[in-house]
Order: sequence, then structure tokens, then C-alpha cells
Amino acid sequence: MSGIRWSVVIPSYNSEQTIMPCLASVCNQDLTVPYEVIVVDSSSDATPALIRDHYPTVRMIRRNQRVGIGSAKNLGIEVAQGELVAITGSDCIVSPIWLRQMEELHARFPDHAAVGGPIVNGNPQSTVSWTGYLAEFSEFLPREGSTRECTHIPSNNISYKRYVFEQYGGFPEEVVKHVDLLFHWRICQQGERLLFDPTIRVAHCHRTHLGDYLYHQFDIGHGTVQVLRRTNLPGSTLVRYRLLASILLPALPLVKLTRSSYRFLKWQPKALWQMPLIFPLFALGLLYWVAGFARELWNTRNYHDTD
Repeated sequence: MSGIRWSVVIPSYNSEQTIMPCLASVCNQDLTVPYEVIVVDSSSDATPALIRDHYPTVRMIRRNQRVGIGSAKNLGIEVAQGELVAITGSDCIVSPIWLRQMEELHARFPDHAAVGGPIVNGNPQSTVSWTGYLAEFSEFLPREGSTRECTHIPSNNISYKRYVFEQYGGFPEEVVKHVDLLFHWRICQQGERLLFDPTIRVAHCHRTHLGDYLYHQFDIGHGTVQVLRRTNLPGSTLVRYRLLASILLPALPLVKLTRSSYRFLKWQPKALWQMPLIFPLFALGLLYWVAGFARELWNTRNYHDTD
């Protein structure tokens, strides 16, 4: 090994608006041990030029064609030299003590494969941003509490021991979304444990244009079916029986709306009262999520019929 303790892997696609603050935060960690930063970029905008001009010490793996999120992470992990591998997004800002917090947690809990924490809304001035935050991270809102074991941690705020990838391989590349959820399910099936610390926080900048948010929700619905087909996670039985799913599909938006709204009202109530359009936009996004879910559900090319 090279003596590098940490490797930070950052997948990037068309990140010219966010890559600079992201790298500013990642490259200025309050850490006494050596670490490296790896960006896996397949952008068609100015992102690679910004990285080369302003952060020449960052290792950039460049691809001319867009690569999926799972593939991008794996490309970075393949060249990572650290004993510990942290992953965040090109649209995220980490705290100066991010790596140090995770270093201390790994030391306190050496038997856990990965540690991480919640996501904070990085652009709270936007109603659409708050809506996307509610849709994606209501299960991982920052709140008071103690460190606890879990079966999933957001992929923008997590670190792994190197052996995890050596033993189980990399992130799945056969799904379009939720690659981290599928990966975590697989390693937990092998007895590995994940640790969630509510004090380790990362700010994520969400989409601010309504069309981008809706398109993303469609993709998430699509990816949800792909993951459920490969796991025994809640909802997996539903997608294996299309007739049953078709009957219950209209109720799914109401279930998601109720669960996410309850969490938000409990932990982020100010945002809901300050931006009353969050609920209508969230409901609209759920319709797109259901459309993506239904399209993939009835995609016979990816379906092994169990009806």
C-alpha cells in the first residue's frame, strides 16, 4: 500500500455548477493522515477543465461517454489506494471534519463494514430543492439521536473498509438507480453491518428546475422496480406479481406521501410551513414516480413472469 489512509471517490456528470465548492470542501479536510481525492468524470460540460485548472492534485478518471453511477463508483474504487474509501457526490459539500468523524467511528466500531450519516439540504432557498429533498431523503433527515446500526446509508455520505469491495465486488451496474441500496442489501445478506451516526452530515444540492425534478422521480420509480426484483426488500413481492401490483399501484403514492410527510413534519416542520408548495410538488412528483414504476413493471424484457 502507498501509506494513504483515505480515498474519497466522487462520481461526476455535468457538474460545472457544483464541482468547485464540492472539491473545496473535500480537499480541505481537518485530517492528520494522508488522503487522496478521485473524481470519475464523464461530463460534456466544463467540469473536467475546472478540475484540471483549479485542483491539479485531484486524480481525475475521464470518460468521454456518460457512465452509470455504479460504474463510475467502481472505476474510482479500482484505483483507490486508501485503507478506507469514502464516497460523496459532485453536488455535495462536506464538513471540514467529515473524514475525521468517520475515522473515529471506524476506530470505535472496527467490526462494521461501513459508516455514514444523514443528508442536509444544500440549497434550501428553492422550493423544488426542498421537494426533492423530501422525496429522496426523508428517511435520513438530520435529527438528534445516538449512533445506530442500519441496513442502508445514503451514498453521498458513507465510507467503507477496503475489504468490502475486495470480498464482495463493486457496486451493481445493471440498475439505473439505487445502486447503493442494492449493494448494501447484498453485503448485509452476508452478515456485514452498517453504522449510522446522525452527527456526520453532508449537504446535498438538489435539482431546482421542476422538469429536472420530475424526470428524476420517473427514473427513481423505474430503478425501484429493478432493485425490488433482485431483493427481498419491502415491496419485492409486489413487483413479482404484476396483477397484484397493478391493483395496488394507485395506492402507492398515498403511502409514500403519508410516510414522507410524517417524517418531515416531525423533523423539518419549518420548511413545510415556509414553503407551502412543497406538498403539491411532492404529490406531482409521486405521479411521475408511479409512471416510472409502472413502465418498468410492465417491461417484459426485464421481467421473469411469476403470474
